[in-house]
Amino acid sequence: MLRYRLEGSGAPLLLIHGWGVSYTIWQNLAPLLTPHFQLIMIELPGIGGSPEAASDLPYYPACAEAIEEVRRSLGIEKWSLLAYSVGTRAAEAYVQRYPESISRAIFLCPIYLWEIWSVFVSLLSAPHPLMLRQWVFSDWRLHNLIRALGFNWLSHDYTYLWKHEIELQPLDILVRTLREIPGYGRAPFELPPVPSLFVWGKQDALISRPRRPRPNDVTIIANHSAPMLAAPNVAEAVLPFLLYGKLPAPQPQRRWRRRQPEPHLVGRTRLQPLLKKKATKKARPRPVRKIRKIRAF
Repeated sequence: MLRYRLEGSGAPLLLIHGWGVSYTIWQNLAPLLTPHFQLIMIELPGIGGSPEAASDLPYYPACAEAIEEVRRSLGIEKWSLLAYSVGTRAAEAYVQRYPESISRAIFLCPIYLWEIWSVFVSLLSAPHPLMLRQWVFSDWRLHNLIRALGFNWLSHDYTYLWKHEIELQPLDILVRTLREIPGYGRAPFELPPVPSLFVWGKQDALISRPRRPRPNDVTIIANHSAPMLAAPNVAEAVLPFLLYGKLPAPQPQRRWRRRQPEPHLVGRTRLQPLLKKKATKKARPRPVRKIRKIRAF
């Protein structure tokens, strides 16, 4: 069974972490949620202290079965869930298989990648030497990936914390969780009719936000490290939905309008005032040089 940790009291809320990190990702957000919920923070198969998923099943359906086993062992009838990053794909698989066990589902920084990152994920499906994979996911290369995609190149102590934790995970699991993302990260989320909320980071360099937000889409000021660096913003967005089922108010969309010309310039071109000014300019008379006469003695 998956390794999990319980905190707080109240209605059960399942927390699913992201790629390569354990439930320590919730250390800043958990204190804001524990006054209202009992948190069940799990570690996905192969991560941390959880056993690896069976190889005969795809990874994310195997995650769904393992999560359901945790629910049954705890005797929980229904629970809500909050999933982050790659964990949103595990949550998607779980909601698809067990919608009757879900009260509400929140997808934080959901994995819908920009096309360039989707190409990178698709390259992991090709047979690469083991040493090449170890080279990519280690040392300064891994640290720069975390800084660029998770923190928008910001320098922070959490980047080293994430790097250390990711390097402790089995390389096969790290590659498998990326390689088996539906559609290499470009597949839309397919959910049954379960109350759901998608929380997108406005400054997220990894995911592509929807151009036309739906009623259950909300954007917060955060990058992909939202649970760590923007925990108050996340709590402000998710608590009304979890407690009361209240969706956020529609956010006004910024529309670019064409600049209207000034009234006195309507019907004119930009060059006309200049040409008119040039035509009315009077030519100055050339000064006459006086020739000094030299007297002869």
